[in-house]
Amino acid sequence: MVQHTQTPGDHQSRSGNSLMVRRCRQCDGLHAPTTAECATCRTGNLEWTASSGRGSLVSYRLVHRSMGGPHSEVVPLTIAIVELDEGPRIYATVEGDLPPYSDVPVRVRFEARPKYDRFPVFAIDAAPAHRVRRSPVPPSDRDDPPTECDASWVRSALRQCDLMVRAGLLDPAEKTLVAFAVRWAPFGGSSADELLVAFGTDRRRFLHLVTEALRPRRTDSVVVRHRKQLLHEALTRAWQVGHHPQEAQ
Repeated sequence: MVQHTQTPGDHQSRSGNSLMVRRCRQCDGLHAPTTAECATCRTGNLEWTASSGRGSLVSYRLVHRSMGGPHSEVVPLTIAIVELDEGPRIYATVEGDLPPYSDVPVRVRFEARPKYDRFPVFAIDAAPAHRVRRSPVPPSDRDDPPTECDASWVRSALRQCDLMVRAGLLDPAEKTLVAFAVRWAPFGGSSADELLVAFGTDRRRFLHLVTEALRPRRTDSVVVRHRKQLLHEALTRAWQVGHHPQEAQ
């Protein structure tokens, strides 16, 4: 489960220059900083422990945020899901130039500095990954489809979009819609502000446009129809998880 590190006692989750995570005293499992209950043994008996502060990007997206009052400067920020080497996933702000999507994981490290917003700051890390003890994965998580909205799924979905455009199965405008939905899927969908800026529409209308873009055409083969269906189902599940009822009002 992905969680960020903003809590009422956020200052307690930091020790010196370390990014702190939660450890279950009963099963020794490691969890994200905001975890209140161990997903494995269902106990709230958790303590703070220092993580390595290193991990890999699962997904990321460039957004624009106002860092002060309503008239302050709007600056670009890279918001990402980071999978720590110990296992937990958290939301983070990432500094540095990010490479294009590839099959090589992008390594990042925690930076002990003031946060830009509510997420901890990470920087691109050129150091090789080290073996660390990972938290055991709860049985419910092991049963989840391994391709749902992780970094590998994002890369695969974007490649499918490119191939469909080249084959004339998606037009460029439709690809823009679907690619946007794919990149935001690991976050449960984008915010209403991002949709308004990017497409001038709300969440419900955007998802309708994505559905229409992935609707099978009469000329589509059985394989293409199946791929469009799977992609549409995955996006629908991901964006519904992140849906906030007030956004639809």
